[in-house]
Amino acid sequence: MKKIVLLLFISFSILSCEKEFEDHNNITEEVAYKTPQAYKGIVLGMTKEFATNSLYRIIHAPALTANEMANMSTYETESQLVDGGPELTGVNSSLSSMWRNLHRNRGIAEKILAYIDDLEFPSDAARDAFKVEKAGYKAYAYLFKAMTTGYLAHYWEKVTVENDINNNAQFVSREQGYQKAIEYLDQALVELNADPGAENYINGLVSYEFSIVDVIHALKARYEIELGNYQEAYDAANSVDLSKRSVWSYDGGSILNPLYKYTLKAGAKYKFRPVDSLGLTNNQTPDVNDQRNGFYLTYITDYANNCSRNIDDPNGFWFSGTTPIPVYLPDEMKLIKAEAKARMGGANLAEAVTLIDEVRTQAPGSDVFGVGGGLPAWTGDATNQQEVLDEIYKNYAIELFLEGLRFPIHRRFYPNYLDNIDWNNVDRCSLERLNNFYPYPDQERANNPNCPADPAY
Repeated sequence: MKKIVLLLFISFSILSCEKEFEDHNNITEEVAYKTPQAYKGIVLGMTKEFATNSLYRIIHAPALTANEMANMSTYETESQLVDGGPELTGVNSSLSSMWRNLHRNRGIAEKILAYIDDLEFPSDAARDAFKVEKAGYKAYAYLFKAMTTGYLAHYWEKVTVENDINNNAQFVSREQGYQKAIEYLDQALVELNADPGAENYINGLVSYEFSIVDVIHALKARYEIELGNYQEAYDAANSVDLSKRSVWSYDGGSILNPLYKYTLKAGAKYKFRPVDSLGLTNNQTPDVNDQRNGFYLTYITDYANNCSRNIDDPNGFWFSGTTPIPVYLPDEMKLIKAEAKARMGGANLAEAVTLIDEVRTQAPGSDVFGVGGGLPAWTGDATNQQEVLDEIYKNYAIELFLEGLRFPIHRRFYPNYLDNIDWNNVDRCSLERLNNFYPYPDQERANNPNCPADPAY
């Protein structure tokens, strides 16, 4: 993310008291959204907010729910998440922060779309540069509306798809949430196609490595597979250029890699850490020769958490304050294609296994992010649909470690996993996920009369 004066955050800092003079250095939020020159700062501010605060929560809570990370403290937030089940309540600060941050990010995108069409962007004689900017900003705002709605649908049973300043936002099923996110992504493509220069403009603004079109297709694949639209998911994943990287970037100063900031940075509280073997157990444990173990973890064998599991330090995409975090990984797209084919069954299983082997056998350092298993081809029963699906899940869990996705993917593959659990007697340390969905934050329940009842767990 490029260093720039973020006008959005300046506008948010305005005091509510009246002033007897006009302060030209401190503009109101409404004025900022009506000022074309402010939009670069608004977009970068929205990006910074997501890439730091929101993304940290997307990593933190789902990683504890899916046992990717272990609790090392007595803090209520982490303790509730690893207790899971009915013990996890809407008072949890990590969940309320994630809910609030995602709605804040979407709210900024909604304001961009509410104001920008009425603006007169100046143009220069050489080219309509600001028209290019306008189309880029609109596409990026639709992308953010889709992405934030998609993350809400990953973790909550019912979601909002539009913000409401009167605390009266309507809730829909998570399936409807994914469908709405796909509509937002399609609209982003419409905006980009309307002006060929918009794509390059927004890519250059957001990060030193970013491809908005590929991000759109990748997120669409992610949401289509959740909806069970297998051919659509395959086609969207197949449209992603796997030779390009799209990342959230950090300058190491005011914009720090969020997981590094809360785990490895000097002075960080020792509250949670990744678990040995990427937190996987039983027949899902990574092969000892799987090179992805060392990519994602710095092994430390002299610490253990209260589940008597060894814990480690994060490596991979979190080992420094400037390490970029992928928006998606190329192998996620291969695995979405493999899953789509496996779920179609029959003759499609052969292609699913071919894609599994592409992921497993990939040499470390050979993809654009350096992730590679370096393993031999899979030796399971290629004609057994469930075995193929189990292997796909295992590779999802390894490849997408600490990306906030193991929790919803495990639920998609094993929807009945928590059925008939006796929460008073179960060994929580042995569970591969601790909830089906998250409870709604108490603040949402207190302020929005439409807030649904919490799921059982």
